[in-house]
Amino acid sequence: MFKRLLQTDDNIVSFIIRITVALVILPHGAQKLLGMFGGYGFKATMNYFTSSGTPSILAFLVIFTESIGALLILLGFTTRLWAAMLTVIMLVAISVHHANGFFMNWTGTQAGEGFEYHLLVIGINLALIIKGAGRWSADRQLSK
Repeated sequence: MFKRLLQTDDNIVSFIIRITVALVILPHGAQKLLGMFGGYGFKATMNYFTSSGTPSILAFLVIFTESIGALLILLGFTTRLWAAMLTVIMLVAISVHHANGFFMNWTGTQAGEGFEYHLLVIGINLALIIKGAGRWSADRQLSK
């Protein structure tokens, strides 16, 4: 089963989408974990999530997945697992953001951000779940 999780081909497209999603998600994880890029860091992010009703284990998993999980996607290690975790996070985010409509809040006139970003991330992650990490990945080296 572990070999099936790691199995991937030498596809450059999988590599491109893997790197893209990792480079987009990793700064969000760094905001939550380390307080980088204008984020609040681990403690404040945990407090925010738990004060809004999120169980602490789920809040921790969001922070961990968006930081460490994104880094592991970047390296191509257990990519399918982390892509699945990110998909769940983005589905929850859509349920939170759907009231703001589809589009991002470019003009600042909406109550918050729409869900278009989350939908894109889900699409990328589904491709990774189906195809695997692709070229230059730890998964590929381990599954040979």
